[in-house]
Amino acid sequence: MEILSKLNLDENHERECKLAAGGLPESIWETYSSFANTNGGTILLGIREHRDSFAIEGLTDKQIIKYQKDFWSTLNDRNKVSKNILLNHHVQVVEVDNKKILKIDVPAADRHDKPVYIGTDPMKGTYKRDYEGDFLCTEEAVRAMFADQRDVSGDVEVLDEFGLDVLNQDTIKGYRIVFEQLHGGHPWNTLENDEFLMKLRAAAKNKKGTLSPTIAGLLFFGEAYHITEVFPNYFLDYREECDDKAVRWLFRTHSNEGDWSGNVYDFFSKVRTRMDDDVAVPFANRRDGYRIDRVDVHDALEEALANALAHANYYGRRGILVIKKGKEISISNPGTIRVTKEEFYAGGNSDPRNPNILKMFGFVNVGERAGSGVDKIMTAWAEQNWKKPEFDFSERNDRVTLKLEVGQVVYIPGAADIRNENTVKTELTVMSKEDKILEYIRLNGGISSQEAAEIGGYKSKTGARKLLDKMIAKGLIKKSGNGPATKYVI
Repeated sequence: MEILSKLNLDENHERECKLAAGGLPESIWETYSSFANTNGGTILLGIREHRDSFAIEGLTDKQIIKYQKDFWSTLNDRNKVSKNILLNHHVQVVEVDNKKILKIDVPAADRHDKPVYIGTDPMKGTYKRDYEGDFLCTEEAVRAMFADQRDVSGDVEVLDEFGLDVLNQDTIKGYRIVFEQLHGGHPWNTLENDEFLMKLRAAAKNKKGTLSPTIAGLLFFGEAYHITEVFPNYFLDYREECDDKAVRWLFRTHSNEGDWSGNVYDFFSKVRTRMDDDVAVPFANRRDGYRIDRVDVHDALEEALANALAHANYYGRRGILVIKKGKEISISNPGTIRVTKEEFYAGGNSDPRNPNILKMFGFVNVGERAGSGVDKIMTAWAEQNWKKPEFDFSERNDRVTLKLEVGQVVYIPGAADIRNENTVKTELTVMSKEDKILEYIRLNGGISSQEAAEIGGYKSKTGARKLLDKMIAKGLIKKSGNGPATKYVI
């Protein structure tokens, strides 16, 4: 590890050490391709690596001159390597412990230059890298890289073969209701659906001069069976799982069910409320005099889901998969990120694969600041002191998975308790559980079993429900609504 520090490399730095005793190794080109197509890295010639130990063998001046000449010659030969993304300073002679080695820094290629491949056939010469080493990319992954080269968003491509009848009218109606609530007086509110869809770039004129959906429009508003005509692997899947192996899932909804549209917007609308059910908000908090039911964490969860839907490669396999297991949530989408990991975590430059889908979410105040999603998630979780969210970038499976844990909200920026800190808190600590619940209902108009569990100090809703049933039997309260919307009122 001392050798790595002398070379300004940390343990986690992507690197490949090659002894190179008998000439420039052929495998150097696979590594060059894999580093360029993934996150960059450093190739070190003249170092023997065995597991985690390094031995500097060094290179002679004669070897260094020959290796540099051979390296640049091959790199600039378009029949051998598709593109040279290096500058002179990327190849250096470095002296360590009085021995010379050749250090080659390979940056991550810009998406416009990917795939970087060996030979003349990208399908047989494109490599990527993960913790196991270099691997040959599938044809599907190579095609995805070529698709990502385009600056013009692929999701505004007009699907000439379809008419607007492939779009779900109920989805459009639901979207427009939310749009009008958020943008009262907006000139788009008076437009006919066709014109409204054109303003969203969900529809455009085709070659015949009539209207067809764009890719974004089909994905966002279309019927699933029409979407799969363009994207055969399209599939949106949400599952709620438990530890009981005899139960496959507690709840599931997916785009192929047939009793709903199966499109991106309706999936988002169905999943958003179920996904954040376990985010418990303290009952007494207020901001500007109003009860707080939703906090930054809810917004961050919504943005995480919207980002996955906007960044997905819908040609990729296995589709979007959201799994909720207790307080653990994972959101996984096909297609790796189109920026470096550093840019991804820094935010502000998300480079979404489907920017028009992100814009359409933005019009209904979801993911409205492109590139801010990661920052919003990290900040919201840090505020609550919850376990740090984890991103898994699987190059081999060409997927991004976000793993989250949710829990009891402990801090709300700008919130205040409406009760007097010195008197009412003391009174509540000596009040019975029934009185606390009645006091809460008087203040808020109703109470859910989750809120009753928090107030009563129960570990689950079961104990709270028993108390609520007793209070109903006494005639103190009554039940209102069904399912998740159930409330108890005086």
